[in-house]
Amino acid sequence: MIHPTAVIHEGAVIGADCKIGPFCIIGPEVTLGDRVELMSSVVIGGKTSIGDDSIVYPFAVLGVMSQDLKWQDEAAMTGLSIGKRCRIREYVTIHSGTPASSGTVIGDDCQIMVNAHVGHDCKVGNNVVMSNLVQVAGHVEIEDNAILSGGSMVLQFARIGRNAFIGGMSGVGNDVLPYAIYDGSPRAVYRTINRVGLMRHGFTNEDIHAIHSVYSAVFKDNEGTVSDRLAKVRKDVKNNKYAMDAIDFIENRSKRGIGTSGNAE
Repeated sequence: MIHPTAVIHEGAVIGADCKIGPFCIIGPEVTLGDRVELMSSVVIGGKTSIGDDSIVYPFAVLGVMSQDLKWQDEAAMTGLSIGKRCRIREYVTIHSGTPASSGTVIGDDCQIMVNAHVGHDCKVGNNVVMSNLVQVAGHVEIEDNAILSGGSMVLQFARIGRNAFIGGMSGVGNDVLPYAIYDGSPRAVYRTINRVGLMRHGFTNEDIHAIHSVYSAVFKDNEGTVSDRLAKVRKDVKNNKYAMDAIDFIENRSKRGIGTSGNAE
């Protein structure tokens, strides 16, 4: 189903049973999976692919050249990949990658809401939610199941851990621990474990307690260095994969630091 006012450039690949609404523009290097729906006035450019069963709402602009001033050449674009069953709401912008990476990537089952922006070379995992007006700068990495509340802003090269929750209007300058709640302006800080979100994803009380033990060691224990505290708590939580993942994030995946705690817990 292709509306007669839609413009589909030669070379574009359109999957089975797609719906392309009025005034959509699809560039020559775009690939749409099966059953993708573009509601109306959607612009898709660059080397962009969108997975099966995704839907894009009016006035979204996807895969165009980034705003990175070092790469103002369309030939340098490395593309945008959007996974399956994603929901891209009105006025969302997601930019193509640059030669600094293999491209911008959005995982499966993501919901990106009105007026959100995802910059060049970002890597977004599966089942990520970005609420209205979330602004994500270039080279950010967001792991699976993270939720970014409305108006949050994320600095370049930050990493947000899996199952993390960012409070509304927060400024994310440091990395965000997995399984945690951060909020605050101008800079978000660690508040507590994301208990409600973890329970919804099937985490047990034992899992939550183990993760909490790690973060208590980091933020509450004042004895020794952080490395000393992690070595100590590792002995108690070594059999819990989520607690060990939290330790791995701190020791190996975090590049900008995990910030400070805004809670006395």
